[in-house]
Amino acid sequence: MVRSCGVAAACLSAPLMTILGGCSQEPEPDGEPAPLKLALDELPIGQRMLFDYGDRTVEVVRTEEGCRARVMLCTHQGCNIRWIEAEQYYLCACHKGRFNDAGQPVYGPPRAPLRELTVTLTPTEAVIGA
Repeated sequence: MVRSCGVAAACLSAPLMTILGGCSQEPEPDGEPAPLKLALDELPIGQRMLFDYGDRTVEVVRTEEGCRARVMLCTHQGCNIRWIEAEQYYLCACHKGRFNDAGQPVYGPPRAPLRELTVTLTPTEAVIGA
């Protein structure tokens, strides 16, 4: 009887622990997705654009100097982040962590910078993850 009560308690508590646990650590990718190819003429200079890259969202920003791609997941526990234009920072939806424009943590629990992806420029394309 004691053993079956323990098993039942464990089975019933697993969903509760998932709910209470909040977000999980950013999953380690099994492998990088195929490179994302974006036409340069569709990337206005200075504008933040979001694209799907495998199972995650990346932000791509083209500048006069080149192009930057950043994973839109908080480095604290893998929650989605978004750019707050009026305040000029990235905000984590889960724990209110903040990152500056350079992707560096400036407030809250995150300690590591946002993950940058490799961008290779050709005369006509930005290739993300190459």
